[in-house]
Amino acid sequence: MLEAPDLRSLLQPIAGPDADPPVRRIALVEDLGRLGDLDEATLAVLTHAASQDAVSYRLDVALRTAGSRKLSAVVLTDGREDIAPTAAALARRVTVAVLRARSDCDLAALLLALHRELAGGPDVALGRIRAALRALESSSAGSASAATTPEETTPEELLGAATGALGAPVELRPPRPGDLSAPVTVADEIEATVSTPRGEGHAAVAADVVVHLAAAAIGRARAATRQAEDAPIRSRGELISEFLLARPDQGDRLLERMRGAGLAIDGWHTAILVDVDNLGVLAADDELVSLRITDRVATLGLEAARAAGGVWHRARIGSGLLLTRMERHDRSVRGRDVAHAADQILRRIVSRIPQISLVCGVGSPHVGATGLRTTVAEARAALAAGHAGRRVNVATSFDEVGLHRTLIEWFASDTAREAVDELLRPIDELGPQKSRDSLQTLRAYLDNQGSTTRAAAELHLHRNAIAYRVRRIFELLGVDPQDPDTMLMLQLACRARALG
Repeated sequence: MLEAPDLRSLLQPIAGPDADPPVRRIALVEDLGRLGDLDEATLAVLTHAASQDAVSYRLDVALRTAGSRKLSAVVLTDGREDIAPTAAALARRVTVAVLRARSDCDLAALLLALHRELAGGPDVALGRIRAALRALESSSAGSASAATTPEETTPEELLGAATGALGAPVELRPPRPGDLSAPVTVADEIEATVSTPRGEGHAAVAADVVVHLAAAAIGRARAATRQAEDAPIRSRGELISEFLLARPDQGDRLLERMRGAGLAIDGWHTAILVDVDNLGVLAADDELVSLRITDRVATLGLEAARAAGGVWHRARIGSGLLLTRMERHDRSVRGRDVAHAADQILRRIVSRIPQISLVCGVGSPHVGATGLRTTVAEARAALAAGHAGRRVNVATSFDEVGLHRTLIEWFASDTAREAVDELLRPIDELGPQKSRDSLQTLRAYLDNQGSTTRAAAELHLHRNAIAYRVRRIFELLGVDPQDPDTMLMLQLACRARALG
């Protein structure tokens, strides 16, 4: 009863037995001599006059009488904060609790609160639910009004508020037999469980509502914390994406911004690129569902990467998730650590989204801004090899694929990328679909040493169609097909574009 929300501020214990005596009745006592008329398990509330009379030996007599009648407790309402040590020892011996109320306590209000708590009816249940709602709202509002960040409203604070309002422990733990529980859901995923003892009657109803209120509040707090943490992550990720897609003449400006954002762009970098192979199936072509899935993959991937060790950043390249480990010193970078991290990332995502199919490419460590582009290009090449080989939920490393490192490193340089862009600009201006078809045709023609027959077989087209397309491409580019240097540059450009 003393832990009940309506009574906690009204009554405090002064002395009594270690065990809690049961309470079945409430009585208002105006005369100490009437204590002997009360029934067993009665909580006796003394009036102000009776309390003032209960001093010295009169209190001892009153306690002996209460003990002989097996009363639960005697409440003193004259405002005293303690009793004599002999009286306290006597109270323990006769197993009668001695409680105190403030001298300005409204006895009528106290008695009504005691009766409501003892009856345990719907009014008590509603009162506890209201108290829990106010306490949880106050905890969240208190953190915001203090100009703090959302993460400072901790689950412990919210659980404490719910416990205080309910008068029973509300805890973040799996439910025990007979408990009431509610899931803590963040981003449509159950992350934990809030549990509390069931209680009896209307108390069980209150406990059920309060445990759900607490779980919802913790879920909101965790979501707010994640959103606050996600803002700088997204900001740095956008910088990385912008840098990787930027033209060479924009490089210096972006490098300074990256350094200012705390990115170790001048250090060592290793890239992991993850693509959801069956995103269309999972999302049923719903753009909103697709966005939720990719965001969830990004969150899980970054969590797993950081758990594996090192400084990681998250970015988006096209539809793929780019996770980049950035270290200021080369001694921190080991290829096998990144390979291990890639395996952990895939396991974490698949364990949370079992129906997902992932393709993963892993680059090798490189230094500096050019090194970042190089490792990302390697990861992209390994990803393409993973798609081609149908390597689902398995990491494919660049070294494992055996691609030509020289081509990757060449295309990662600003000069080479600028040269390729300038050479292929007329094709790029045709639009996404036509430019893809043209580059595919040109690469097949050049890779087959100018044989329209072999290129046609590779692309499942008629050789006359290949000859026509290639002639139009050369006219569009304004190049001489008889110049071997130009043809070599075109072949390198097509291969580089295919990798990046």
